[in-house]
Amino acid sequence: MKPVKSNMVEVQPLIDVIALSLQTAFVKDDVDGYRPASLLLIAKPESGKTEAITEFSTLPFIYFTNEITTKVLVDKVLKKIQINEIRFIVIPDILNCVKKQTSTREPLLQTLKSLVDEGIRRIETPYKEYVYDTSIKAGLISAITRSDLYAGQGRYSLYDDLKRMGFLSRMIPFSYEYPIDKIIKIFEYLKTGKVEGENVVIPKIRIFKGEKYFELNGELFGKLEFISRDLARYSDSYGFRVQKNLQKLCYSNALMNNRDYVTKEDIDKILCLARWMNFSFNPL
Repeated sequence: MKPVKSNMVEVQPLIDVIALSLQTAFVKDDVDGYRPASLLLIAKPESGKTEAITEFSTLPFIYFTNEITTKVLVDKVLKKIQINEIRFIVIPDILNCVKKQTSTREPLLQTLKSLVDEGIRRIETPYKEYVYDTSIKAGLISAITRSDLYAGQGRYSLYDDLKRMGFLSRMIPFSYEYPIDKIIKIFEYLKTGKVEGENVVIPKIRIFKGEKYFELNGELFGKLEFISRDLARYSDSYGFRVQKNLQKLCYSNALMNNRDYVTKEDIDKILCLARWMNFSFNPL
């Protein structure tokens, strides 16, 4: 592991949830086979979202981009996902994709929505039709500011649009804000170049040619159900997708600790991070 840049003060939970999400690129189980867990970071501007995501931008299985179109996704990225060259799409600010006109925004979001859940078997564009032998799946990590998520014109906000499309139910939301003591430490760093705080580290992502299989553990996974049910309220769903995503994060934590089975340690790790897996913006 290596230290994060010193100006990222005490943001270990943020780093950890990104790392665990990325590690799901190499796990599978009997529930839905291979399907990485996707993550949406939500916080005010200047909250370290982009900096934290960028720490992982050089991983070889990531397609890192500030903006993407449906054409680029279909013509370029899906081909690499199909051969497992790319397993995750990382977009530091999802607003760059959703602020487009409806005619271009909705096809892109619909494609991403399918990619991160049931997968893509067939897709039609104005210029070509693509058919794949198996479902093409990949994870998505992105971020958005709190004000942009809830901003909107007329009756509906962007949050309402993403909820209506079923996009929110496919992402693990991770919302947070900085408490006053952390704000003071960051200002102190900006003024002096020195800061006292937690030694934040970047977990090492284990990379494999294929996926590692994990057996289900109903007894342990039952402890995550209250999180899934709670998040279901926000996306007008039942929480099934959330539960599958949380279980995948448990596999990731096990894999990072060189285990091929889930233990209470993995459940406790996710329960700890669950403090921010909501839209409540709890202090980080």
